[in-house]
Amino acid sequence: MIRWLIFYLAISTSAICQQMAEGLIVDSQTGEPVPFASIALVGTSKGTSSNQYGQFSIAVKDSFALMVTCIGYESKTIQSLDALKRIQLNPMATQLNTIVVSDKPIHPQKIIRKAFTSIHENYSTKPFLQQFFYRHYCKDDSVYGRLIEASVDVWKNKGYRSLQSFAGEREEIRITQLRRSMDKTRMAQGHEPIAISDILETDLAGYQAPEKSERMLFYTRISNLKADLESYTFTFKGITSYDGQEVYEINYSYRDTVPTGTGTYRVRTQANGSLFITTDTYAFIKRDEVKTYGQNTLRTSTFYRKYNNQYYPYHFVLDGKSQAADNSTHIFHIELMSVEIKTNETAKFTGKIPGREELLTIPYDSVFWTSNTILKTTPLEDDIIRDLGGGTSLNKQFYRYRQYEMNTRDGGLNAEEKFHWLQEDSRGNRILYLIFWSDPIKSYLRELELSKQLQQQYRNSIMFVFLSIDDDEIQWQKTVQQYNLFSDGIINYRIGSKSSLLKSLRVKETPSFVIYNRNGEVFDLKAKRPSDPLLQQDLHALLESK
Repeated sequence: MIRWLIFYLAISTSAICQQMAEGLIVDSQTGEPVPFASIALVGTSKGTSSNQYGQFSIAVKDSFALMVTCIGYESKTIQSLDALKRIQLNPMATQLNTIVVSDKPIHPQKIIRKAFTSIHENYSTKPFLQQFFYRHYCKDDSVYGRLIEASVDVWKNKGYRSLQSFAGEREEIRITQLRRSMDKTRMAQGHEPIAISDILETDLAGYQAPEKSERMLFYTRISNLKADLESYTFTFKGITSYDGQEVYEINYSYRDTVPTGTGTYRVRTQANGSLFITTDTYAFIKRDEVKTYGQNTLRTSTFYRKYNNQYYPYHFVLDGKSQAADNSTHIFHIELMSVEIKTNETAKFTGKIPGREELLTIPYDSVFWTSNTILKTTPLEDDIIRDLGGGTSLNKQFYRYRQYEMNTRDGGLNAEEKFHWLQEDSRGNRILYLIFWSDPIKSYLRELELSKQLQQQYRNSIMFVFLSIDDDEIQWQKTVQQYNLFSDGIINYRIGSKSSLLKSLRVKETPSFVIYNRNGEVFDLKAKRPSDPLLQQDLHALLESK
């Protein structure tokens, strides 16, 4: 508790000495926004990035200087708040490969191999702390279903001394601030609590597959470029610039094929991308990649900037789209943006990516979100807040999320009290369908499985709650795990045989089914079973009623 108090006082004191500045970066010739540009506070390791619309926000003091850099543009220094409002960057023409004059032919594969062997020269090999801002949102088809934002610290014990094969292998990770909405997506039950590993592993200079593979795996974020270099096709596109340096632009492609048996080949996974590598030191400064498998897509962008003559990542972007058998789509977007780098050993800590329960213990400080550098929100995020909370601020959604998790995660502790909280929280929003059960359940297990299917169909408007009247908590836990009763967003509570709910709802046997309407009133004490086709008529009638 004292540790968190000290942390709170530190950021609160810092907030007094600085202000939030906002700006827009555009192309001076076209007026179009410049996305993912680097905005660094001169003389420090602090910085931010522009979002996909060229907008940014950063905490600055009264006197400041910002260096704005982006591949293909001249760098620019900004020293006043007025100048931040609209920063125009001058584009620099790319020298195409057909007009590049060189004494030696350019071999893309050799350049990339040299870039990998030069990582320990271009990136810090000493321990350092990097502080990031994390944003993650998902949607099903066109409706947003979850939003998470966090402040993430990564302590790299050996810097970039050697490539890693997974996040956390030789580094410490912690989350100091967190806010999130409810998860209303179809994949809610299977979602990782937070996808820090996924986005960290898009760091091309830090993570690579450890050995050559027979085929490219679609869902892994770890690149196999170094191990399977000979399997890629490369094309030298030309030379562009970044912060006054010449940069090679190299395109690459990879196809994982399988014979069809008819003399042709079917493409399974394929990847197409671009690498940007400095011509003098062979440093990776940007990677873009699109990976596809059927109708599924993963898009990755990684950006690096120089600090104290070495490169550090400043922005990661990971977009994914998957298509189900019914043609519905699930889309996710994850960004990780560098805020500050610290090389002092006193910044060292130990930690790992927290699980669901650990995330709930992170204290919430509303001041942090208004006084510290975060990735500027876009109109897109306004849509997210609308879809998730009907316009309710993310701060309020965060408080509700914590309450919801506390009252639904452990259904064996104070279950009746938690059920009453859920009942009140659902009032005006959701219908409740209650299933009272007890062991043995084999004779009506089909009804429980059908309830889980109905929950998927009505997940955002009807909540299906399993209420066990068993008194043996250990046996209840075994039964829930054995029959996967926690899956698919189902809420489970063990209220026991002496619960006052049984008397008030006149439950005398199991299974029994009860429906509450949106107003929190009992609609049917003898509700139809999930296997009864007429149940859905009742549910539709309730959903259509005001």
